[in-house]
Amino acid sequence: MLAVVLAVLTVYIQREDSRVRTQVNTKTLIPSPMSYMVAVTSAAGVAVFTLYYYYPRWKDSRIRAQLPPDLETWRCPGRSHEAEERVWNVFSPILSRHGLTSWPWGRSDSSLKTPDGEYPRANGYNELFDDRRSVKLVNLKIWLYWNPLNRAIRTREGQDVVCRVIVVKGEGVNALNSLRRISTGLNSLVSRNHALPMLREFRFQDIVCGIFPMSGTSFGEIFGPNSHDRCQSSVGDILELFALAFIHEKRVAHRDAFVHNYLVQWDPESLKHQHARLTRPRLYLIDFETALCFPEDSLYEDCTCTGLPFGDIDDYALPTPPGVAEGKPYNAFYLDFWQLCYHLAFLQTGIQELDELLLGLVNMGTAAAALDLLSERLGLIPPAQLHVQPKYREVVDGHAFYPTRP
Repeated sequence: MLAVVLAVLTVYIQREDSRVRTQVNTKTLIPSPMSYMVAVTSAAGVAVFTLYYYYPRWKDSRIRAQLPPDLETWRCPGRSHEAEERVWNVFSPILSRHGLTSWPWGRSDSSLKTPDGEYPRANGYNELFDDRRSVKLVNLKIWLYWNPLNRAIRTREGQDVVCRVIVVKGEGVNALNSLRRISTGLNSLVSRNHALPMLREFRFQDIVCGIFPMSGTSFGEIFGPNSHDRCQSSVGDILELFALAFIHEKRVAHRDAFVHNYLVQWDPESLKHQHARLTRPRLYLIDFETALCFPEDSLYEDCTCTGLPFGDIDDYALPTPPGVAEGKPYNAFYLDFWQLCYHLAFLQTGIQELDELLLGLVNMGTAAAALDLLSERLGLIPPAQLHVQPKYREVVDGHAFYPTRP
């Protein structure tokens, strides 16, 4: 618009200059005043247009130069929380451009706090079962992150969400395509889909971020040998955990489907409150960083890949099924299923038939088949029988529940 106005003004001045020239002696060598005005106006117009067009791009390039060059560096920008905070401080003008404001650092480990000191607004994905006896209410004003790729954000409307850096310089495209397929559009409305929905995405140069609802705590905090003292959840509370069948149906493989990558809508705590639940909290599958997205018409057995989900054998501390670490082709969906069953095998419910089923569940081969069988067996067990404290085996097939590197 500015360029059009300057062009019209220049044409007008040139016409006036021509008119003046016809009224003076054509033999004179003195330029007319209009010529000076044309030159000055044109130069000013070029300067204004250049500043208007190029300055924001120069400013963005300066911001981009201060941000991590790849996902790995963003995940670990330094050996201190101050280094992680510097990255998001640099990124804050881009967030503001999209109506977003980062939660401030809580000055304690990997914690952020609500901007105004108030509780987050209800969103349906993060709830309290009982505000009198549940977790300390102050914890709701704090958001812990284990990965600096994630950040607690407040929208212009006052809703608290999570911003996730998904793509940097082309790395992470598989994760983005997987999330677009299962966490947006019609698929995000399907009740069988446990993937946390992606509310929107935005781009800054070669960086793509997704915005997700803020949900509850990690399922890993209520499932495992060290969980009972804090959560006091029963066997019945922790068996509603199959979230893989739908994404496999849509030909998306997660490849990091251990219990720490599920969020729980609320902490069940049925043993703490001394009554069995009539409803169960919903589980949400998160962190699709290592996901693979196959064509939707692919056959299940044809969806294969090679290599570890991330890193190499020297720094990958998580357990793997046979063949994965050796570089042989394997079914990506089976890896998801094996990872979930790895932890389920440690669970002891006190019901012999159910314990035997969990110990050998991996032999079912697919998440869909295992879900059908487990649902059928649980339907035959009275809820009161599941209202007991879970126990965990110390070792299964020579492995501990929490694997450690040698």
